[in-house]
Amino acid sequence: MINAAKAEKSSHDESLNQVKDRFNLWRETRTRGKHIPAHLWLAAVDLAKEYGLQQVANELHVDCNRLKKRLAQSVGTLQISKTSTQFVEMTVPPALKLTAQSECVIELQNARGAKMRVELSGNGIAGLAGICNTFWGAA
Repeated sequence: MINAAKAEKSSHDESLNQVKDRFNLWRETRTRGKHIPAHLWLAAVDLAKEYGLQQVANELHVDCNRLKKRLAQSVGTLQISKTSTQFVEMTVPPALKLTAQSECVIELQNARGAKMRVELSGNGIAGLAGICNTFWGAA
């Protein structure tokens, strides 16, 4: 299941098989109800950086979500969302004369979850910047 070359070393010179053996030993000797010790979690996090969350979680038989949280904490950032907010500035020259009938539909959603749909036609696009600024600035 694991690439033999990659399995040879982890970030701290420990292979996935060695850490798996440490987890198995702990499981055999632990008292019921005890949590996984911090030193084992650290080894799992180091391996997850190299092999990926799913593979390490499966091999070590640990909860993938818990491993993900510990990995994020070790990096120093928690990923709350898979998508990030982006801002795109649109400028329209004030002297723009639209001869043909143009239409535009824009859907906006801010960080608080508020949504707005704007349908513009003709010269209405000239006011788009003001509408967007008002929406993003609303509390």
